[in-house]
Amino acid sequence: MVVELRLAGANKADAIREFLGEAPFKGRRPIFIGDDLTDEKALEEVQRIGGLSVAVGDRVRAMQRVSGPRDVRVFLEELADAGAPPQ
Repeated sequence: MVVELRLAGANKADAIREFLGEAPFKGRRPIFIGDDLTDEKALEEVQRIGGLSVAVGDRVRAMQRVSGPRDVRVFLEELADAGAPPQ
């Protein structure tokens, strides 16, 4: 069981925008992997700014989809083997 704590009105998309506004993340292409409805806005924001969004399971929308945690590991290994995504 997981409990998420956040400020009222804040969401993960807001956090991504904040991170990408500061070093060392400024100018980088984000990759976000999410598996539930609290990730939906972050997945949409990452796509909007040209990053890569990956959904785990079928509960959220994203550019890429994997079926479970094992597939996330395989996806990340393949991404690392292919080299860093372009910025």
